[in-house]
Amino acid sequence: MYADHHVERVRDALLAVDGVEDVVASSAFKRVLVSFDAKSAKPEQLQQALSAAGYAPGEPPKLPELPTSTDDDSPWFRSSPRVTRTNMLDLEMSGDFRKW
Repeated sequence: MYADHHVERVRDALLAVDGVEDVVASSAFKRVLVSFDAKSAKPEQLQQALSAAGYAPGEPPKLPELPTSTDDDSPWFRSSPRVTRTNMLDLEMSGDFRKW
C-alpha cells in the first residue's frame, strides 16, 4: 500500500469477511489493524481476503520491469555534465561582505 486507493481496497476486502468489525489501514506506515470476532473470522480468512485483493501479507510488492534503454542519439543521450563556477563578485557583494 502506498496510496489512499490501496487503503480503500484493503479495507473493502477485509470488511467483506464475516466477523470483521473494524479496519484501520495506513499507507504511510504500511500497517493494517483489524478488529474481528474470533468466533466468526479466522486469521487465515483475513489473509485469504488480502491475497485475493492482491495484497498478500508479508510479500514484497511486485514492481514493473523497466524498459531497456537504447542510445538513439537523442538530446537525452547527448547531454553533457553541467559545470558551474561561482563569480567571486557575487560573494563579495553578499552577506557579511556587502559593500555599500
